[in-house]
Amino acid sequence: MHALVAQRMRTPFAWGVHDCCLWAADAVHAQTGVDPAQAWRGRYGTAREALRLLAELGGLRAVASTAGDPIQPLAAREGDIGLLQRPDRELLAVCAGEVWLAPGPTGLVPVPLDTAIAAWRVARG
Repeated sequence: MHALVAQRMRTPFAWGVHDCCLWAADAVHAQTGVDPAQAWRGRYGTAREALRLLAELGGLRAVASTAGDPIQPLAAREGDIGLLQRPDRELLAVCAGEVWLAPGPTGLVPVPLDTAIAAWRVARG
C-alpha cells in the first residue's frame, strides 16, 4: 500500500486512468491481489462515460462495497475505502491513517476523515 501511495502521490487525476474509482480499486488490488475493477477497466475515458458506467454499476456505493464490509467512517484504518461528501460531488478515497487520499489535479489530495459519509474495511487476506 505504501508503494502505491508513493507512486501515485504526484499522479494527476485522469478519467479512466487515475480517478477516484480506479484509485480505490488499485488500493484494494494492492492489498488483496484482487482487482475489483477488472471487468470495467478501459471502458471509459471521459466524465460522461464514467457517469454512464457508474449508473450501470449501481453508483459509487456499489463500487466501494466490493472492497469489503461497511464500517463507521471514523473507524477506518489505513487502506480502507471511504465515500466522501465534497461541496460539489461525492467521491471515493483511500484512508491513509489520519486523512483520506483522493486523486486531484496534481496528485493525491489529503481530505479530513470526518468528510466521509460511508466507509468499507478492505478484506485483507
